[in-house]
Amino acid sequence: MLRSKFRNYLQAVVEKLAENAKLQGSTKLKKILLDSKDTVIESDVRSRMQPLKDHLASSINHLHSIFESHVFIACCRGYWDKKGRDILSFLENRAWYKGSRIAVSVLYDAFASQMQQLLGNSLQDRDLEHPRSIIEVRSILCKDAPNNGGNSFYN
Repeated sequence: MLRSKFRNYLQAVVEKLAENAKLQGSTKLKKILLDSKDTVIESDVRSRMQPLKDHLASSINHLHSIFESHVFIACCRGYWDKKGRDILSFLENRAWYKGSRIAVSVLYDAFASQMQQLLGNSLQDRDLEHPRSIIEVRSILCKDAPNNGGNSFYN
């Protein structure tokens, strides 16, 4: 019963974090991806994602200040997974991938680097593994990539 309550509370926190990220147009992941549709330059997509990345860093810092380590990690991974599901949903409805690849990379940078910075050596490798939704997104993007040889995204 306690585990069930913990999962429910954790899910509620993640949903609230996701809702907060959608309050401003500049931090809505789907809007960023749609607005980047015609952009072929990675730096343009990354600059469009900067407000979201800043918002994620702020949220992660706040979570770290209020939660114990294992709860903090669970919240961060849940939030990361939620963002991955947003990309997955985007990919299911559209046939445009470049911005999605960049978004996955930016999300990894945001979550992994922030968690590493806050927890340092106490963070374990498994805590930085990609959540399930990100693995699914990467699978779709790898499968549909015209030439994925040598690109670090696929390794």
